[in-house]
Amino acid sequence: MVVDQFGMVGLLTFIRAAETDPNLVSLALGSDLTTLGLNLNSPENLYPTFGGPLAEAPCRPQDIDFHVPAEYLTNITIRDKLAPVKLNRYGEDLLFYMFYTNGGDVLQVAAAAELYNRDWRYHKEERVWVTRAPGMAPVEKTNAYERGTYYFFDAEKWRKVAKEFHLDYDKLEEKPHLPSSFQANSSQSMVS
Repeated sequence: MVVDQFGMVGLLTFIRAAETDPNLVSLALGSDLTTLGLNLNSPENLYPTFGGPLAEAPCRPQDIDFHVPAEYLTNITIRDKLAPVKLNRYGEDLLFYMFYTNGGDVLQVAAAAELYNRDWRYHKEERVWVTRAPGMAPVEKTNAYERGTYYFFDAEKWRKVAKEFHLDYDKLEEKPHLPSSFQANSSQSMVS
C-alpha cells in the first residue's frame, strides 16, 4: 500500500509532478466544489434529481418534491371521468415494461397481478418471471416442486429465454393483492 505506484508513494510522486504542471493539480488534489457555484452548507438539495453516489439512476419525477401550481393538479377533478385501465387488453411486453418501470407503484402491482393471471410466476430467489413453455408438460411433478422446460423473462435482453429448470413452489411469489380502489376499477374494466 505504501510502496507501489497506487499507494502513498505514488500519490506523493504525482503531487510533486503536479507542482510543475498546473493541469495535473485537479487530478491529484481534486476540485473545490465551491468554485463551481455549489453551496455545500445549503439545507436544500444540491441537485434535485441526484439520488446519491450509490444510486443507479436519477430520482423519478414523482419522488421529487416540486411545487406544482394548483391549476396543474387535475387528478382530483378528472379521476372519475377517465376510462379505467384495462390491463387484460395489453400484451406481455407492455406488462413487463409496466412492472419494471413502475417500482413501488400500484401499476407495478397491477401488472404483476395480470402477469399472474396469464400463468407467469415471479421467482423470489432468481428474481425473474417464469412460466411453463407452451405445450411442454413437466418432466417430473410433486407437491413441492416440478421439473421441466420453462420460459424466463430476461429483463436485460428483453426477451423470453427457454431453460430446463427445477422449480420449487415455495420459491414462487404469491398472487399480488391490489388495493381495493384499483380492484373496483379493474373489475369494471374486465367486464367491458
